[in-house]
Amino acid sequence: MKNKKYKKRIYTKSERSSSAKEYLAIIGRQLKRPIEKQDRWIDKKSAILAVVYGVVMAGLAVYAMQTAEKSQEWLWLAVVFIAAAIVVNLFRFRYSALIEIILTAFAPAAVFMLVESYTHLLSQMWEGPVILNLIMYYLFFGVLLFITGRTGMSILIGSMLLGAAGLANYFVLMFRSSPILPWDLFSVGVAATVADNFEYKLSVRACNVILLILLLWSLCLKMRLKFKMSKFRGAGIAVMCAAFMGFCSYVQTDAAIKTFDMDTTLFTPTVYYRNNGLALSFIVNLRYLKIDKPEGYSQEELAKIQNEISSGNSDSNVSADNIDLTKKPNIIVIMNEAFSDLSVLGDYTTNTEVMPFISSLSENTQKGWMYSSVKGGNTANTEFEFLTGLSMYFLPTGSIPYQQYIKSEVPSLASQLSSVGYTSVSMHPYYPKGWNRDTVYDDLGFEEKYFKDDFSNPEILRTYISDWTTYQKIISRYEEKSSDERLFVFDVTMQNHGSYVKRYSNFIPDVSVVGGSGTYLKATEQYLSLIKRSDEAFKQLVEYFEKQSEPTIIMMFGDHQPADYITNVVDTGKKTGSNDAFVTSIGTGSDRKERYMVPFVMWANYDINESQGEETSANYLAVRLLKAAGLPLTDFQSYLSDLQQNVPFISAHALKENTGTDCGEEEAEALLKNYKKLLYNDLFDTKHRLQAFYSYE
Repeated sequence: MKNKKYKKRIYTKSERSSSAKEYLAIIGRQLKRPIEKQDRWIDKKSAILAVVYGVVMAGLAVYAMQTAEKSQEWLWLAVVFIAAAIVVNLFRFRYSALIEIILTAFAPAAVFMLVESYTHLLSQMWEGPVILNLIMYYLFFGVLLFITGRTGMSILIGSMLLGAAGLANYFVLMFRSSPILPWDLFSVGVAATVADNFEYKLSVRACNVILLILLLWSLCLKMRLKFKMSKFRGAGIAVMCAAFMGFCSYVQTDAAIKTFDMDTTLFTPTVYYRNNGLALSFIVNLRYLKIDKPEGYSQEELAKIQNEISSGNSDSNVSADNIDLTKKPNIIVIMNEAFSDLSVLGDYTTNTEVMPFISSLSENTQKGWMYSSVKGGNTANTEFEFLTGLSMYFLPTGSIPYQQYIKSEVPSLASQLSSVGYTSVSMHPYYPKGWNRDTVYDDLGFEEKYFKDDFSNPEILRTYISDWTTYQKIISRYEEKSSDERLFVFDVTMQNHGSYVKRYSNFIPDVSVVGGSGTYLKATEQYLSLIKRSDEAFKQLVEYFEKQSEPTIIMMFGDHQPADYITNVVDTGKKTGSNDAFVTSIGTGSDRKERYMVPFVMWANYDINESQGEETSANYLAVRLLKAAGLPLTDFQSYLSDLQQNVPFISAHALKENTGTDCGEEEAEALLKNYKKLLYNDLFDTKHRLQAFYSYE
């Protein structure tokens, strides 16, 4: 019997007001009629969709169970999410317009929470960044809503894109212990070639996030609300895109960073992303990708600068042919992690002297203060300034050249010395991926590289390889070389790296602050005790080379002072430096220039000029070193030598004119405009780089 075509029943007013018995009878007659296809609760399409969702989600859950640690909890939630998705897909129903609007309103916030939950709890984020992330997500979904004209489709696309970004960040964090950064866009091709070498594991947390996103997609498939806005659609898309892009530009400003109290510690990108959120952190970091050309920059202007400097440099056109290495010293440079003398911050007394050996050095020694561009972290920036002679003063605050700007060969002290016969050796007793050193050291011209795994049976202080272990490696490499080989060794230590709060059985602090108090007093005493061990290790290194016949020069300097919680214990506001410095930040409290002062010491086992108490900066140290070693300067280094006569130190936070008068930003920029052009040419305009200017001929 064929089903008759039934029209939709419309109840009259009298029927709606009839007795309950009559009303039930009417309902009964309706239930007896055949169910039309469009009225069925379940049909073939929804059943297939439910099965597909169930299989995919169950597969993810099983995969997570096999790869996750047994101690992980909340796996039972996966069963709940799978069941919910099956139910949503299995039964056919439609939302009311109100329900769809409510779902659309809450979807961006839900996606934000899910994306962050891949790697951490939302409660760990800072409040200000949470607000900025939410605004960004709502604007992004608003753009998609105007483009698609459908609520469900906009949520589906948005959750798909952002969910995929969150998952990619999860895996990148797993593989390299660092989140996705904007400058990773330059290495996507390389990443693709090695993608098969990694093992992809899902934590239970990440699995549940994916399942929730799939459940959200199920809900989106039931949404049918459309917006008829053909006349205004183009204008709406333009307005929303402009709002989104404008907001992204705003969050990159210093005003937004300060107003919403964002984390600015780029040294620990994992914590930085956790505190600020994935989307906000990525967008803010975009501001460090592009560097504009300096005003007046041109090839003609560069040629003019080059001619002026080259004509005054007696060392121009130097090559390996006219340098007798047998008369030149071995060069050892140590950039000591967090090595500093906190007496520049205040008067305090300890039970024992912290740096007795370095304090006693005077013969064939140059000592003084170096102004670092960083404090508490971002070690790679001091390293960059020393090796290249370029200054962070001209680069964006918070930028890391090793990660962002060095993507090919860059002239450096290592490549310069290698070109005249030195063997350039880098040492860092930690992981090679840190600050991209494994690739950057190649770009800087180091011929040999030694990282954590290359130090056999090392001495461990707390959890880091000691200074003395690295010095033993230097001595070993020296003893292995031939008599006519000359070494340039650049050693970046790890012994004194923070944090200093925990106690360790393999390191008992022996320095105490007399009369000291405060929450972090013990941490400060641990730090000072580590500095004392650095002084002792340096003494052993010097005493070894005192006995060697080959001329050898050793330079050591700190990369930065420790974090504020350490310095605050002894910081009484004492001013030791001259007052003729322009400080680009606040200039008081923890941001004054004394917070960027670290000691440098240069000793040789032969006669060199002696000096005490000079102030300089990392970009000038190589020039000082080469002069003491009797090696010629490149044209660029000759320029730096002349510049130092007028600007004794220049860093990201402090700049000093030789006149002894305070200078403002405008005067400083006028004085250093050539420096800025040369930095841009060397680091960014690589196609037109004046190669001979930055290296020996």
